[in-house]
Amino acid sequence: MRPSDQAFDTRVAGVVSGAGTYKPALVLDRRADSAHRQPIALMGKVFCKVDATFGAIGVGDLLTSSPTPGHAMRAADASRSFGAVLGKALHPLASGQGLIPILVTLH
Repeated sequence: MRPSDQAFDTRVAGVVSGAGTYKPALVLDRRADSAHRQPIALMGKVFCKVDATFGAIGVGDLLTSSPTPGHAMRAADASRSFGAVLGKALHPLASGQGLIPILVTLH
């Protein structure tokens, strides 16, 4: 696993969990010998780094991977979104980069 750095990347598997006030509820495949592993949210509410320089993000907007490494962006192009959607924005971001809560719904 590595941070995505391509727009509409269909290889996206989830969002690194644990930022902000949302902590992982359940960590599967926990290993004591691996300090560098990160919990990946496959569903639920998590904070996500987003980049609104490619378009303002509104509540309910679908999000996909961004060319900015480790960030999501608004999935404005429906024809490229199939298989690349991370989830839905639960908070708006008008411009720039930030950390917003999202509902992870991979599809």
